[in-house]
Amino acid sequence: MSVRNVVAAVIVLVATLLLLTTTQSARAQQQRPELPQDVKDWMARNQVQRWAQMLQTGEKLFAEGSCVKCHGEGGSGGRWAPDLTDSEWVQSDGDLEGIRETIMWGVRRRDFVDPDRRFQMNPSGGMDLAWEDFDAIAAYVWSLNNGTFLPER
Repeated sequence: MSVRNVVAAVIVLVATLLLLTTTQSARAQQQRPELPQDVKDWMARNQVQRWAQMLQTGEKLFAEGSCVKCHGEGGSGGRWAPDLTDSEWVQSDGDLEGIRETIMWGVRRRDFVDPDRRFQMNPSGGMDLAWEDFDAIAAYVWSLNNGTFLPER
């Protein structure tokens, strides 16, 4: 058998395998059942529970960490840092990602929007935070102005 015949046979084999794989994948997608409503409801409840847990963790970290020392009880503003309960955001536009970035990277004195602030905010507020803690604190801070959006019990 010549090299040309072997190459041709390999090309035919690869093309056949690709065709079979594509056909099986398309069939699998067509046969995928729709999620039952009770499963969709459970998943939605699980997301609400996760959000509630983030808010609870964020509140605890805020109150027990360095946040409360500058931003005051419940984030209502302190001598060294702005009020987090109003609609005026000083160092970001107030979305979750902007709040998270401010917590993660801190605020250097040269970046102060308000020159009356005397102390810069250290990255992580000077705390030793896990990755999920950044999200939890950001969620809690965001909720101070926007509400929790948790269902009433």
